[in-house]
Amino acid sequence: MKQKKPNQRVRDGERTVALLKRATMEQLISNGFAGLSVGPICERAGVSRGALFHHFQSKDHLVAASFEELLKDFAKQMHEIGRNLRRGAISIDEFVVRISDTMASDLFVGCMEISLGIRSEFGLSPLVEKAITDWRLSLFDFWNSTFDLPGFDAEDRATHWAMASNLLRGHAFSSSFGAGPQAKERLYRGFPKLILNCAVVRPEQENIVQLNNK
Repeated sequence: MKQKKPNQRVRDGERTVALLKRATMEQLISNGFAGLSVGPICERAGVSRGALFHHFQSKDHLVAASFEELLKDFAKQMHEIGRNLRRGAISIDEFVVRISDTMASDLFVGCMEISLGIRSEFGLSPLVEKAITDWRLSLFDFWNSTFDLPGFDAEDRATHWAMASNLLRGHAFSSSFGAGPQAKERLYRGFPKLILNCAVVRPEQENIVQLNNK
């Protein structure tokens, strides 16, 4: 029997891990945290239970790794929307629609399910602590790199963007329970007036200079 080369085994392992993470998040979104179990995850991913536990110490470790991937994907989508605004590819109104729709997508449902799971699975909490901290930092960086708040000090900026994030999370939460189109329209109209009326879009070139100076 021909043995696989080390780099092929690494690629196969990475693919297996990616399949398991994706299957975990898909099952989480469709069935909720309470309905999350190893058997259906393996079936959806097309891998054996042995392969799962070869790569992950426990189901909680798989959930934590999947959650970290989910938050990274969330942050990536939001930062891309911010870059499109800075480049002038979208308007402020389009920015609000896209960012609120992203917040209310299946990504949010997955995050909410894991947040609920943390309350009942105490072993999960320390496994996701770093991912949550990184997400909060990335979320603030998204707002701060997309907009300037003239006349605001650091504390006021942090408070302002925390309010912006909480407002969008509230909208996402209500949307997950079937809020009607009227609620969306009110958010689209109100968010620029309440949150962005004092904000100035940062030029794209300014962000490039900032990144080069880090």
